[in-house]
Parts: sequence; structure tokens; C-alpha cells
Amino acid sequence: MTAVLATRRAAFAEQLRAALEPLAAPTLWAHAARTAIAALLALWLAFVFQLDTPYSAMTTVLIVSSPVQGMILAKSVYRLGGTLLGGVAGVTLMALFAQAPALFLLAFAFWLALATAASTLLRGFRSYGAVLAGYTVALVALPAVDRPASIFTLAMARVAVVSLGVVSSALVGALLTGHGATRGLDKLLRAMLAELFAHGRLALQPGQGAALRPQRRALGLRMATLESSIQFAAAEDPQNGARLAAQRDAAAAFFGALTAAPALSEALDAAGAPDGLLAEALGEAQSSLDAGLAALESGAEDLAGVAGRLARLRARLEGVFEAGGASLSPQIIVAVDRLADLVGELERAAGGLSRDAPSEPVRRQATHLDWPWAGRNAARAAVAVLLGGALWIGLGWSVFGATMMAGVAPTTALLSLRERPSADAMDFVWGVGAATVLGLFYLLWVLPQITGFPLLALWLAPPLMVAAALMANPRLMFLGTGFGVFFITLLGPANPMVFDPANFLNAAVATMSGVALTSLVYRTVLPVDARGLRRHLLAEIRRDLADLLQRRKIHLAFEWETRMHDRMRLLIARLRAASIDSDSSLRSGFAALRLGRDVLRLRALLAADPIADGIARAALSSLGRADRSAALARTGAALREHAAGLDAAQAAPILRAAAILPVLDAVVAGRRRFFREVLQ
Repeated sequence: MTAVLATRRAAFAEQLRAALEPLAAPTLWAHAARTAIAALLALWLAFVFQLDTPYSAMTTVLIVSSPVQGMILAKSVYRLGGTLLGGVAGVTLMALFAQAPALFLLAFAFWLALATAASTLLRGFRSYGAVLAGYTVALVALPAVDRPASIFTLAMARVAVVSLGVVSSALVGALLTGHGATRGLDKLLRAMLAELFAHGRLALQPGQGAALRPQRRALGLRMATLESSIQFAAAEDPQNGARLAAQRDAAAAFFGALTAAPALSEALDAAGAPDGLLAEALGEAQSSLDAGLAALESGAEDLAGVAGRLARLRARLEGVFEAGGASLSPQIIVAVDRLADLVGELERAAGGLSRDAPSEPVRRQATHLDWPWAGRNAARAAVAVLLGGALWIGLGWSVFGATMMAGVAPTTALLSLRERPSADAMDFVWGVGAATVLGLFYLLWVLPQITGFPLLALWLAPPLMVAAALMANPRLMFLGTGFGVFFITLLGPANPMVFDPANFLNAAVATMSGVALTSLVYRTVLPVDARGLRRHLLAEIRRDLADLLQRRKIHLAFEWETRMHDRMRLLIARLRAASIDSDSSLRSGFAALRLGRDVLRLRALLAADPIADGIARAALSSLGRADRSAALARTGAALREHAAGLDAAQAAPILRAAAILPVLDAVVAGRRRFFREVLQ
């Protein structure tokens, strides 16, 4: 027993050390100081303009705070937009159901469910804007339940304080932060491209499959942060905004290259010692990648030259097939095909990161729309509102019922985007508890001694800095949010200040009750499990792959592939957040992406010949059978026989497709258990 307790204490100490270690960074406290300055500026301006609930301007600053100026701007835009939409919804619902509280709660439950579902389907700060549009109704309309005529004034006051907080945060960030997102994105992209080039260079050698896997895993884990960094830089600098689509296309090419690299290494293993055409192409590819690495290491400003060199190599490799390639063995055909694929993805990656805006429009990428998960989140949000409303009406809790609901609605909506909402909800509870204790101390002993704003700012700055530092740490974000936001909200600094300990304690109990109810809902109503989220996403990947193989839908190659990339980003983020071993799941995801890419390539190669396409279609239907290898071999022989009666130009894509077929067998065999449900 003693040994078990010692082990648990050691594990807890290690987790605590890992969580608190980032708080020692000087840059974090510089960010915390900037946030405190912006929050105090917002409070002072709210006092000057004599706004209602001036402390809400401070909470806005805390919520949009970030060490990166681009993130502040992006989040602020969607916070303001969500507040406006939520204000309009609050006024509308109150106008329709002012005399019917039960109907109002039903309508509010429906609105929050709709907003929560939208936040699940959207990405980035669009998702946050949808959440805010949902719970702003609680902040605007619920305080007006007993005085419906004041709803418009409350809505305008809410918009005013949020706008003031947004402007204060953006102003202080612009003066004291600079273009951190732009510099950070450029540094991140160039570092990742260098790793990708080194990854591709390793794939040019046979027998490197085992060495490529840990590199792919490390790069894949870093891909989860790339989309957010691109969005922040676009919000910070208009020039980056013009290149947003090209940078996203480059990010998609990263996934493509990570899929193509092991495929090339396996093809080289099958081809044997390279000579002649293949050896020359591999040498030129290595030279191009060496030049790219040298340009990245030297800090060369433009990567367009590197992209151009890769484009010329890819064109020459494609020219091998266009010239016929009938004299090449199937193994060499596959190796050249895989090399052309890898070079093409590296070309897209380098070209998308060049400093010039793209000369041609970049295709819009598809995203994963998780309708079942959106429905679950919507149902849970509605249940939370209805339970809270039932307690409010049943207990006759007057105005403090509205305070409780103001805790239920935001936390329920925000936690729907998290991988471990139950744990985050408990962090929120602890944060609100700490805010209550410190706020009561300030209310009873600190604020009564303060006679001017400078002294008030001096006392408010330390807890604001602590909250901002905690919120910047992903592990402690909800602890910091609960502490910072509710310390300010419960204390309610105003001009003139009202000292009412009984009201403070009632509001604290109501807030804690709302957050505790949210935690209970997440534990009992359609509970969220991080491993379940991973299994659900892998099932979605399998389902989309099955649709592709069985031609249930018309799939555009770029659309299908970028949707899979989005799923991979979500999978990586969920694995990281839940601290789940990612190797097996990532290998399965990349295997599905690789199989789908090969199927799409086969269809593109055979699209001009209906007979050949029909032959290959039968092969794809055999992937789930026990005699898969023999069936694919027969299909390849049939395709080569068909190509023998055609001229060289017509036969080239058919021979290329025939050579690719055995690769499908190897991909399926490598992840047989994962593909079993797809191929049944």
C-alpha cells in the first residue's frame, strides 16, 4: 500500500511539475503584463464612458488575450461578431417570449444547441464566434427576465463593453507585441519544410521505412498547430491574408509528402538497386532537396527557385510515362511514379511558402463535417439549459437563477469543443472557487481602502497577470479562465463601488452551482471520452474510404484528400490532448490516406479508357477477399493485355495503373485489422 501511494504521489508531482514548468518562462509573464495593462485600460475607459458592467470589458480582454498579436485580432473579430449576433438573438427571444419564461427557456435551449452544433462543424475562431453567439443570449437576456423592457439597453451595453475590451486588447497588443504571428509562422513553416526535405531525402534510399516512421510521427504532431498559425498571421498582416490559401495548400502538401515518402521507399525496395533512368532521377531529386535545405539553412528569402527546380524534375518524370514507358519493368514504373508524386508534393510545399502571392487561384480545401458529433453536442447543450432552467423555476431562485444560467450556458458551449470536457469542467470549478476566496478578500479588506483608480489598478494587476499566465498554458487554461473571468465578474469593480458581501456570496454560490451542473451533465449526458473521440474519427476515415472504394459518391481527388487531411489534423490534436499513444492511430490514418490516393490515381489514369476502367473496378472490389493478391495479379495481367493493342500514348497510363495494383495489396496487408471494416 505504501509503495502504491508513493507511486501515485510521484506521478502527481510529475504531472504538476509538467503543468507548472511553462509558467517559469519570462516571455509568458511579459504576455501576462501586457494583458493586465490592456484589461486595466479597458476598465478605465469603461469608467470614463460610464458604461454598465464596466468589468465586462476586462473579462473580454482576458478571454481574447494571447502572446501572439494575430491571435488577439482574429479572436477579437469573431468575439465581436458573435456578441452582435447573440445580442440580436437575445432581443428577439425576449420580444417573443417576455411573458412566458418556460417558452423562453425552450427557445434559448434550441438556440444554444444550434450554436453549439455550428461550432462543432466550423474551424478556428469561426467556431468560437458560433459559441459566443449562443451563450451571449444568457448574458443579455436572462438578467432581463424580470424587466423585459430593459433588454435592448442590456444588449447595447454588452456590445459596448465587448467592443471596448476588443479595442483595448488590440491597441496594447499592437504597441507592445508587434507582428509575432507573422515572424512565428515564417519560422515555423521554414523549419517544417526543412524537416520535410530531410524526410524526403531519406526516402530516396531503399530500406528506410522503419527510419521514416518516427520522423513522420513527429512532423504529423507538429501539423496540428499549423492551421492556427496560418490564420493568426493572416489576421495580423494583410499581405499574409493574400497568401492564406497558398499557405494552406502548402500545409496540405505536407500531408501529401508524408504519405508519399514511405511509399517511395517501399517502391525502391521492390525495384532493387537503382540504375539508368531511376538512378539519374534519384540523384537529381537528392540534388534538388540538398539545394532546398541549403536555401533554408542560409535564410534565403524566396523558395520559388527551389519550387521551380522540383517542378522541372517532376515534369521530366511525367515525361517518362508520356513517352510510353513500355520498356520499363512494373517495379521501375512504380518507383518512378512514387518519386514523381513525392517531388510534386514537395514542389507544392515550397511554392506555397514562397514570399510572392500565387499567380493562379488556389483551390478551396474541404473540411471534415462531423454531423453526428455536432448532434451530440447540440443535444447536450439543450439538456444543460433545460435542467438549469428547471432548477431556476422550481426553486424560485429570483435573479440568482439567471447567474447560475450564466455559468451553465458558456461552460457547456465552450467545453463541447474540448477532448476532455469533464476534467476541464472540474478545473473550471477550482478556478471559480479560487476566484471566490480571493474576491471576498478584496471585497472586504482591499477595495474599501482604495480611493482612486491608480491604487485600484495596482491591486488588480497581480490576479490579472496570474489569470493570463494560466490561460496561456493549454493544460491550465480552464483553471485560469474560471479564476480570472469570475474573479472580475464576482468582484464587479464599478464606479461607484457597491460593497455587498451577501450579494457576492449568493452570486458565487449560483456561479459554482452552474459550473457544477455543467460538469455533471458532461459526465452523465452523452459523456465525452477522449478514446471514443479517436475511435469515432477513425471510423469516419474508414467510412469515407469505403465510399470512395465503392463509388457511392462522386469524389473529386483534391476535395477527398484535403478532407482526409483535416481529419488527420483533428486526430492528431485529439491524440495529443488526451495523451494517447499516437503511433498506431497515425499509421492507420496515413494508410487510409495512401490507399485513397492510389485509388484516385488509378481512376485518373484510366478515365479515358472505359474498358480499362471496368477491369480495374473489378480489382478494387476484390481488396476485401482472401484471394486479393491473386485477383490483383490477374487484373494487372488483363490491363497489360488490353494495353498491348493500343498505341504507346494510350497504353502508357494503363501500364502505369497495372504496375500500381500490387501496391494496393501491400497497403491493405500492412494494416489488415484497420481496413477490415472498410473492405467487407
